[in-house]
Amino acid sequence: MIEALIDKMKLSAGDIPVVLVGGGSILIDQNRSVKGVSYFVRPQHFDVANAVGAALSQVSGTVDLVASLVETSRSAALESARQQAVRLAVEAGATPESVQIVQIEDIPLTYLPGSATRIKVKAVGDLPRLSASLAVVEELLKECNLAAVITDLPRSQSPSSSAAANDCVEGNGLVTARTLDTLLVEKAVVKATAASSAALPADWTPTVIDGEWLLSEHDVECIAIGAGIMGCGGGGNPYIGKLGALHQLKLGRRLRVISPDSVTGGNVCIVLFMGAPLVCIEKLFSSEIQSAFEAVKEILCSGQYSYPNLESDLDVKKENGVKYIENFPRDFYKCSEKDNDVITALMPAEIGGLNSFMPLVVAAELDLPVVDADGMGRAFPELQMFTPFIYRDQYAPSCVSDENGVREVVLQADTPKELENHYRAICVNQGCMSGVCLTPIPAEEVCRVTVKYSMSRAWRLGQAVMEARVNHRHPVDTIMEHENAVLLIAGKIVDVQRRITGGFTRGHVDVEGFGEHDGHLLHVEFQNEYLIATMQTGGKTSEVKACVPNLIMMVDTDTGEPVNTDEVRYGLRVSVLSAASAPQIRTPEALKVVSPQAFGYNHVEYVERTDYVEYGSVVQT
Repeated sequence: MIEALIDKMKLSAGDIPVVLVGGGSILIDQNRSVKGVSYFVRPQHFDVANAVGAALSQVSGTVDLVASLVETSRSAALESARQQAVRLAVEAGATPESVQIVQIEDIPLTYLPGSATRIKVKAVGDLPRLSASLAVVEELLKECNLAAVITDLPRSQSPSSSAAANDCVEGNGLVTARTLDTLLVEKAVVKATAASSAALPADWTPTVIDGEWLLSEHDVECIAIGAGIMGCGGGGNPYIGKLGALHQLKLGRRLRVISPDSVTGGNVCIVLFMGAPLVCIEKLFSSEIQSAFEAVKEILCSGQYSYPNLESDLDVKKENGVKYIENFPRDFYKCSEKDNDVITALMPAEIGGLNSFMPLVVAAELDLPVVDADGMGRAFPELQMFTPFIYRDQYAPSCVSDENGVREVVLQADTPKELENHYRAICVNQGCMSGVCLTPIPAEEVCRVTVKYSMSRAWRLGQAVMEARVNHRHPVDTIMEHENAVLLIAGKIVDVQRRITGGFTRGHVDVEGFGEHDGHLLHVEFQNEYLIATMQTGGKTSEVKACVPNLIMMVDTDTGEPVNTDEVRYGLRVSVLSAASAPQIRTPEALKVVSPQAFGYNHVEYVERTDYVEYGSVVQT
């Protein structure tokens, strides 16, 4: 266990010294030989390390409030919250000159009137401390037996304890306790990787039985990472979907995935979450998607539907190119075992975030397989961007439902954009969170109108990221290799603006570069998904670096974890990458609905990237 924990903390494969502190460190024998450890060091006063850390800690002030933006601007509300947080930190004992803002969040609240937004600001600062002379610092390093540890580090970092102490000397020749603390942390402790998973077996392979890929907990973790990255910030929080899939496994149900090439009969249904991903922070899903699916299945199995009519006495309305039935009854038709061959599988509408998992969760409850394909090869915010709607001309029957089982069925839609507009208006009335089941695809058309093997692609990407963490490789480099991606910037998020309008989370995020990207600012605009990225260098005119339908992916720089539009916040260290999209969404037909012009960026010219890497299905390998 000790070897495994140390290995997770290391940044290289070589042996390293390990410093033992805290009361629990007495459980480890210093003379014990441990793989990956050159030697153990237990410095003097090791047993009071926790107390020392507490004494060196900072104090904070936090403001968490709901503000109305009717009579004030966003910037004014944020500035007021900043000032309150700083005042609270100073009142808690921080010296005014040391206080800095470390966290800023503003989250629009869907359910409150008056453009309400939740603002959270945190400020931290140092307590007044005594100073120490350079000689005292050197002596303390020697007493703690840290000179040998520091000497073992690369010479460019710290050749000696004396040099290490000199590094900390301030202009007045004195060293504060806070600065010394930073020295010890940065030069004597190996930075922990953020990988939360256990070491992967070297020969890990998915379980495929009789043409079905049976997902394990590890597979679910991989898909969550990969789909989150490929989702380009949208599709809902993958963490929520992952929990739903893991819950199904704990209940003893199967998560089954089949190749699109093996779908030979019946119809494939597409189920999804519609709404603003930001709402998932406030409200979790219940049975919306299952309710919508059951309505579509009842219509197909009843034998009463012949496009575009339903033989019934239900009140049918038609407006804005959509023919529909409000408050579709729950007892319209009772399906039986003879109807099991009508819908033979489910499929995700997009391989992004939450929507990658919703078909798996619903299919597990119904004991149906999920097709290894989707309708976008990424995530997009609107239904007309769904490839079966691009390459087929039938958009009904379909259904939208809320958590109370209130369902509206669409019998006919003249265009997918009219269907999108109709459902989006309902979604807003339902609190910007609805379950949708789109018109089923006949088995023989699945391969022609979808992006094949997208779930396998997400799994492979997630597996590569997890292996990189365990093997101490940089996850961002791994993502770039896997997707032939280009790094646009690595830096810190310095501004986020979000709002919920028309059932979408819209806004922008600014990333200030560091390292080789110092002096660069990347401005990324989003509508549920990241749409366009423009670079500004030295205050000069912005230059478009990436745009839809190419993938714009934002990940945590240290871990490679996806950063969705509902999670971006001030201070996050992120890397932004761009990669080619699937060929199915780069055709002339597709570009009519997924190009920059389709999102209102008439001045942006789409430059096609053709370095998309094809990956086969896990089921067939």
